[in-house]
Amino acid sequence: MRNSRNSIDTVKLPYPAWAEVDLDRLHHNVDVIHSAAKVPLLPVIKANAYGHGANVLASQLVRRKEVTGLCVWTMQEAEALRREGIKGRIVALGGVLPQEAKLAVELCVEPVVGSVAQARAMAGVASKRKPAAVHLKVDTGMARLGTDRQDAFDTMAKISRMESLSLAGMMTHFAFAGVKKKAVREQVESFEDLLEAIRGAGYQIPACHAANTAGIFLHPESRFQLVRPGIGLYGIQEFSGPDVGLKPVLSLKARVSWIRDVSKGQTVSYGGIWKSPGKRRVAVVSLGYADGYSRLLSSRVHGIINGEKTKQIGVICMDVSMFDITRTSAGEGDYITLIGSEGAHSIGALDLAQVMGTISYEVLCGIGNRVRRIYHRSGKVDRKLLMRVF
Repeated sequence: MRNSRNSIDTVKLPYPAWAEVDLDRLHHNVDVIHSAAKVPLLPVIKANAYGHGANVLASQLVRRKEVTGLCVWTMQEAEALRREGIKGRIVALGGVLPQEAKLAVELCVEPVVGSVAQARAMAGVASKRKPAAVHLKVDTGMARLGTDRQDAFDTMAKISRMESLSLAGMMTHFAFAGVKKKAVREQVESFEDLLEAIRGAGYQIPACHAANTAGIFLHPESRFQLVRPGIGLYGIQEFSGPDVGLKPVLSLKARVSWIRDVSKGQTVSYGGIWKSPGKRRVAVVSLGYADGYSRLLSSRVHGIINGEKTKQIGVICMDVSMFDITRTSAGEGDYITLIGSEGAHSIGALDLAQVMGTISYEVLCGIGNRVRRIYHRSGKVDRKLLMRVF
């Protein structure tokens, strides 16, 4: 195993594939986001923190004074955090099923509701001794979840009369946050008009939240009293405009498990879509589409090994992918960087997403559980976290 190119002692890691998660960069991104938002944060760590490991990132985020709670999607995600000892507010953005309401109350999880029926399910299992809190979601243009705007006033009024149930927040969600300012402005105005009507009727408005990462940086009017940063926490700027200073948190790496020589005209991998133009050294790398390295990338991307770019060749398989390493000094046991920076070269999740015709969210969320997460700060692997399985 020849290459030890980082301050992280990667050579000694006994894994075929792993994702390095830089906790210093996570905290840097929190600083950048809060500086722009100027209000408390409700970080979104659903879907295993977009593939970064929700348990570890939650434990980091709850230490920050800027963070007032965490957002997940399901009760299963919320329950997993509670089992890991995560205290404080947890908002379940996807709401809860009626049969999950009791668990939500027991775990002090704040579900999002979009109807009187959903609120009643929570109120029915809550009590004065064990009250429940919910967030009312209003649909202002997403046409997905939440109460219709024309029903929102009535829903708010009925929730306010439910004993043992408190309204912890009101929220909406943007359909075009990163691309259409006019559409966002219209949604904000629709939400504000509703809030004004509720306020005018004598009801007290709880903390409101709407802005995701793009909203925080592009739409100051959307910040309200709380914001819900998601992809920005992980260092990805999915919206256009000047670089706001976020740093990618995750790097994806895998071992060279086998090297073989191929001759001119020989094909590599399924279907023979790649034919060798001459004598070539081919590395078989221990990462495939089952691990999140999409088949859509086949023969269209590069990796970085020993500081050199190396082309991926042939169809990416379920468990492995192949690279032309003829011009490198790579050997078996060396690792290749598939997302991340090394020397003069860099490969971002956004780069892979563009090749796939998708967004960086899908690239990061797709990294499978066979890929070990390695957490580090100040260039050193956290050995305590290394002992845990994620």
